Amino acid sequence: MSKHAKILPVGLLAALLAVACGGSSEPDGVAADSPAAPVTVDPEDLEREVVLAPRTEEAPVPAWAPDITPVPAAGIRKALAAAEDAEEAGRLFVDTPAATGAVPSDDPEADEPAAPGPGALELLLGVLATEGDNAAALAGVERILAELMQRGRIALSEGRFADAEQVERVSSRAQPQHPDLAAYREALAAARRAQEAVRLAEARAVANRIFKPEGEGAVAAYRDALRNYPDYLPASDGLARLQARHLDRALAAAQKGDYLASERLQAEAGRIIPESAALQDMIARIVELRQARTEALLAQGHSAVDALDLELAARRLAEAEQVSLQAQGLDGLRERIELARHYGHFRPGQVFREPLAIGGEAPEMVVLAYGSFKMGSPEDEPGRLDNEGPRHEVAFERGFAIARNETTVAEFRAFVEASGHRSLATRRGRSTVYDEKGGVMGEHGRVDWRRDYAGAPATPDLPVVHVSFEDAQAYAAWLSAQTGQRYRLPSEAEFEYALRAGRDEPWPWGSGAPTRVVGNLTGDGDQSRLKRQWANAIPGYSDGHWGPAPVRTYPAEAFGTFDLVGNVSEWVLDCWHDSYRRAPRDGSAWVNPGCSDRVIRGASWASSLDRARSAYRQSTPADTTNARVGFRVVRDL
Repeated sequence: MSKHAKILPVGLLAALLAVACGGSSEPDGVAADSPAAPVTVDPEDLEREVVLAPRTEEAPVPAWAPDITPVPAAGIRKALAAAEDAEEAGRLFVDTPAATGAVPSDDPEADEPAAPGPGALELLLGVLATEGDNAAALAGVERILAELMQRGRIALSEGRFADAEQVERVSSRAQPQHPDLAAYREALAAARRAQEAVRLAEARAVANRIFKPEGEGAVAAYRDALRNYPDYLPASDGLARLQARHLDRALAAAQKGDYLASERLQAEAGRIIPESAALQDMIARIVELRQARTEALLAQGHSAVDALDLELAARRLAEAEQVSLQAQGLDGLRERIELARHYGHFRPGQVFREPLAIGGEAPEMVVLAYGSFKMGSPEDEPGRLDNEGPRHEVAFERGFAIARNETTVAEFRAFVEASGHRSLATRRGRSTVYDEKGGVMGEHGRVDWRRDYAGAPATPDLPVVHVSFEDAQAYAAWLSAQTGQRYRLPSEAEFEYALRAGRDEPWPWGSGAPTRVVGNLTGDGDQSRLKRQWANAIPGYSDGHWGPAPVRTYPAEAFGTFDLVGNVSEWVLDCWHDSYRRAPRDGSAWVNPGCSDRVIRGASWASSLDRARSAYRQSTPADTTNARVGFRVVRDL
């Protein structure tokens, strides 16, 4: 038998005698009916509250006063069996009417409730009153009190203080020296302090003092409650309610598009209960909401770019930047807007052809990137002419598309047949050709765009020649009408920009004579049908043609064009000016109304090395038609 088993009967008998005499079995200094000491609250805390949560008055829990009847020695076995049955049935003890709140009825006809039989604890105490060292009874009391204290701690966690204090009353009467009773009383007092802290927290929450003043808000009070009693559910539930309110407001703010407020409320919710499942779930929900909104805005932005409504696209991008939590998708729209600002629906380097209304396609175009370059030649460039300066910076704010090759005889024929256009040479009945017999350029009759450099019928793939400036303009206007886009001749700056293709040296291919075939120029290896050779030939150069070559005979140039280097010189939009003083710096054409002389750019099949320089330019009357001048078009983007 344990030490406690020998001592307990004396205590139990003393308790029973004390109850019988109306006395108290509480240790000195502990009042049987007094609740656990409440936490002391600073009055200033209460005075700061705007509204105090109502405090429910709790009925005092009286001492447990069981009806203990000593069991005759002959009935101990039966009493132990009855106690076991009562314990299994969950009837551990019988509460007093005062504790349960039962009030006798004044109605004489009312049925009196059946008086409950003794509980397991009463039966066991009855046995011990007769046989103080009965091992079964002692073990039963120990077991029941352990169960009651476990239930009492659960009641404390849930804030059910009447139930928890009843456990203390029963335990202190049944076994005043129980080794766990002091710790239970400490837990009861701690839970009471937690209760007071929760009441303070609720009052602060009503006053909307959630965090401030620092350390004195509702959150601080709830946490103080949990420090007093870590398992106190009203405190943890209070924090959860506060967090839920913040999360609901964060969601509502996000749904209204007030993402700054939503983020602030989410951050505050994280301060209430960091890393809670509710917080993580709501953050994920708001992220999904924002992502869905971002995707909708991006879709609207892309549709606006498709329509080239770039102002609307920029607004949608700005909205998406406010909504989105990541850069994914934003960069794509931003890039498209930036590209559209400079290239419309196209991209640098893109090659395209557009359908004509009559059938067939417009010339193949290549998109050139916007940028800047130095136009003209520096003063120390060999062969430089005064009309090539002053050298100046030209900057293109938008890209443009340029035909990859000169306009061909076939393309010009389609234009003439569709429009009925009669070229200047056709109306005149003559143009300038190369006279093979005399080895010079001379005017011949019955020559127009249908003829080649020597006046013979031109093949479809040759660059069209014998066209005036107005013929080239008419062709570009027809393309515009056929496609619904603006086709035109290039400006002088656009031509030189495309010809240089990013190089700053005197020639499109670099410095000095070319070391490989780069285009149709005057090489000392070239010969006419009558074995004539050039007097101003490029030494060591042979391109295989005397006169224009079919377009694209030679390798593509750096920007994807063909034959800018040579083949035929080309009309550009600009009027002739003998210098670049006051020339446009934006790449546009320099045009004076009514000017008679225009500019041709680029070398031809009859050009010497000095005239193949990138800066070389030539004044030509607009009504000129000859075997060395053709054209190509550009398209605005």
